Amino acid sequence: MKLSPKHWIWLVGASAIAAILVYQTVADPPGKRTQDGQIVTEIISTTKGDAAVVFDITLKEGGDPTHEADHVFDSIQSQAIDRASFDASTLKLEVQYDSASIAEGDIRQMLATAGYVALAASEGVAATVSADGTSQQLAVTPGERLEPNLMTAKAGLPLTITFGVGSGHLASVKIESLGVEQNIEQGGTLELPALQPGTYELLCAEGYADGTLLVE
Repeated sequence: MKLSPKHWIWLVGASAIAAILVYQTVADPPGKRTQDGQIVTEIISTTKGDAAVVFDITLKEGGDPTHEADHVFDSIQSQAIDRASFDASTLKLEVQYDSASIAEGDIRQMLATAGYVALAASEGVAATVSADGTSQQLAVTPGERLEPNLMTAKAGLPLTITFGVGSGHLASVKIESLGVEQNIEQGGTLELPALQPGTYELLCAEGYADGTLLVE
């Protein structure tokens, strides 16, 4: 079959677009690093971010900023994150992400789990204290993650966490530091005694932190 000029133009245009897409994929593969002075940038995934957030990073005692960049990037590996830039001189981390797939709070929690940022109680959902002041309750909805994924409670009061129906990686929830676990495929509750002040991670069935409880 003989191609008309119109067909040739279409083929050339399609080939050019395909070549550009292939080049971009090869040029910016996940894991690619670039450095500009003290700023190290890593491509996290092939997603295209439409939002950005900057975090102040706290290094672990004795941590070297340049070396620590490796671990900072490792802590935010997600298909919803485009890229991240870590400034070793100011200890600031800029993260570009897809806001339809991940929230700023989720990224903060990933960094907090790794010990690089602190979670503020003011950002969480507080437990409801009973009328007689002797207990407190939280209601949590499982989805792609726990909602809310940052909760606060008062120290010294028993706490009941009631879960909606979960599935997949959130078929169960456990707080490893307390030695408690609950299957939530049909919903369920965790009855916790009066807790000491501290941070308690709620882990999914795969062992990842999908929620954080701050007790003060």
